[in-house]
Amino acid sequence: MENKKWYKRFLLSHLSTLFVSGAVIIAIVFAVTYNNVVKETEKTNRTYADHVVDGMTTSLKNIELMLANQIVKNEAINDYFNGSAYEPSLINYKASSEIAKIRNNPLIHSIYFYRNKDQMVLTGGYAAKLEDFTDRQFVQEAQNKSQSVHWSPIRKYSEFSLIDPPERIISITKNSIGNEGIIVLNVKADLLLSMASKLRGGTKEFMDITDGQGSPIYSTRPAAPRAKPLTDLESDYIGWHYSSGTISTNLFAQAAIRSLMPLAIIILSLAAIIAYIMYVTRRNYQPIENIVRRVSSYQQGTKAANSDEFSIIEHAFDTMMVRMDLIDRQEAESVHVRRKQFFYELQEDEKTIPMQEWQEYARLFGLPEDKCGLVIAIMEIDKYVPLLRRDRQELLASKELLDKAAGKWRHSGAMVVGSEWISGDRLALLVQVHPDPEAKPRPSDAMMERLRKWAAGDLVFSVTIGIGSSADDWPDIKTSFREALAALQYKMTAGNNRIIVYQQIRDKENRVDSLYFKWLEDLIHHFRIPAPAWMDDFARIFDHLEERVLRNEEMQLLLNYLTHRFAREMEEISPEINEYWDTVTYPRMAEALKETGAMTEIRAIYESLIGELYDKYVTILESGSNTHIIYDVKKYIEDNYANSDLSLNHISERFGMNGKYASQLFKEEFGVKFVDFLIGLRVGQAQKLLRETDQSINEISRQVGYEHAISFGRIFKKMVGVSPGDYRRLMHPGRTQEGM
Repeated sequence: MENKKWYKRFLLSHLSTLFVSGAVIIAIVFAVTYNNVVKETEKTNRTYADHVVDGMTTSLKNIELMLANQIVKNEAINDYFNGSAYEPSLINYKASSEIAKIRNNPLIHSIYFYRNKDQMVLTGGYAAKLEDFTDRQFVQEAQNKSQSVHWSPIRKYSEFSLIDPPERIISITKNSIGNEGIIVLNVKADLLLSMASKLRGGTKEFMDITDGQGSPIYSTRPAAPRAKPLTDLESDYIGWHYSSGTISTNLFAQAAIRSLMPLAIIILSLAAIIAYIMYVTRRNYQPIENIVRRVSSYQQGTKAANSDEFSIIEHAFDTMMVRMDLIDRQEAESVHVRRKQFFYELQEDEKTIPMQEWQEYARLFGLPEDKCGLVIAIMEIDKYVPLLRRDRQELLASKELLDKAAGKWRHSGAMVVGSEWISGDRLALLVQVHPDPEAKPRPSDAMMERLRKWAAGDLVFSVTIGIGSSADDWPDIKTSFREALAALQYKMTAGNNRIIVYQQIRDKENRVDSLYFKWLEDLIHHFRIPAPAWMDDFARIFDHLEERVLRNEEMQLLLNYLTHRFAREMEEISPEINEYWDTVTYPRMAEALKETGAMTEIRAIYESLIGELYDKYVTILESGSNTHIIYDVKKYIEDNYANSDLSLNHISERFGMNGKYASQLFKEEFGVKFVDFLIGLRVGQAQKLLRETDQSINEISRQVGYEHAISFGRIFKKMVGVSPGDYRRLMHPGRTQEGM
């Protein structure tokens, strides 16, 4: 402590912060002052520019207003354009006199009238034909242009070209009453622009004015490069652009002068603060030094040669925090592992948990050791696989939120004291219940109902909750766990997003009606015909299933049998409808059975899929295709080949189609003639009977559809190469001719 490292560093850290803060404050003060100077300069310049624009605009608007009043009210002007009872010379004289009156405004350079009917121009001093008038080009252009533009660009004009030199003017054109001509009023542009100099009043502002094409028409800007524009204005009325600025103004110097007083105050304040910091630091140094010495006394032998006081304190706190964190993590991990072990042992049916271990679990969950009052509830996420496939991250986030919320849930005499995921879609809850015989529903059931509603509203999934019975003794908790699992086995019947209490649903379990299979055959039959009555059969089957209380595996077996019967029937209809069944209908039905879970939802999906399949089947029938009929013919032949009357005529009568056409379709579809196919079936069955039975050839002949054994023998030899008797001897060399 002899070198006082801590004191020096502490003092240096405060002073450096103070110096930096002081520098920042000084910079801010100067920046604010400089910004104010710039704003004041810009404001002054903007005011000057506004005055110039407003002055010019107001002067021209007054002239335009005066001219409009004269056009409307002045009879002499109206008589000139529209005619009157007076002599033309007198009319011209009066109109010329009015021109002289209008020119009393010093800004007005000249004014003249142009009359359309005789193309006469009347000025303040003479009258002339348009073709002899010096400003005829402007008049002609004015006649062809719209008067939406108030003032013309600057141009040169002299009313008396032989006497007066041309002057820069701007002109405004107005139609007379009745549009019998136009009135052109010219304003002295240089006198108007001189307002910029008059309004400056000795200040350091300059003004640049350009016309609508960007050509300069007036400027007081000096040649010095520092003269930069600060304000840009546009006059829509005149069509001029105004750019003004300040000449040679050192804004930085002005800001520096204005900042002297506040900067002096800031510097004096910083000096006072430095003195105070040094005083307080010195006064408080002694007690802090004592604290550092006490800390270092506990770490003798571990302090490095160059360690200062802060290193000693930091090392002491680091050591303490590491030890505390290690203890907390070990305790948390131990509690978490033991809780997982509790729910794992509930799933072990064969293992018996000693009472001492149950008591340890009671202490783990903060429960009394003598009285139990516990219920197991298992929450199962509805439609878990589709949710996992659609958005895994969102599902995991909702699972985490459910775990946290459920672990702290309590309501009306029941509270969750432990929770654990026993599978990807199932969360087991240990619920402590305060017994209340009069409470209906049970406190645990009411709490689970509130938790179910919260999950459906706040999470991306809903849950179905199976609840076991209340456990009065610790070993009964296993029974409650098994009952909660068993309750979820009725989920297909109860539906998704439900509370399933095992004791309630157990007593309602029953069996499916034996007529179920007859209804299913009716459904298949009406589908095959086809007839819309299949929908009534479908409704009867699923109404019955929804009324029954069945376990999931029983319900799945019944639905699997339904799909199996449809699969068999589709194989016998036609390849086209069978392909649709294999690629569209069956995969979606299997997916619904695997992932949906609720019978009401499965019913809607099955009804939609079978309806689509039925529509597809009807479309094929109505399209005129005979493919399905040929398959029916083939099946009919396979079932009735023993009928000796089976022929193309028989097929024609049985299926309502031409025999030759049926034979042609049969050949195209199966690559073999009808007759050859029938003979192949009969001969094949005859071979089987010859090998496996001792029946006579006459009996076998009749069984395979031949009334006469001679015909049978001839056809058999043609197909097999030997007679029936020789075939039997070849297959059974030890047999005698007896029985043949």
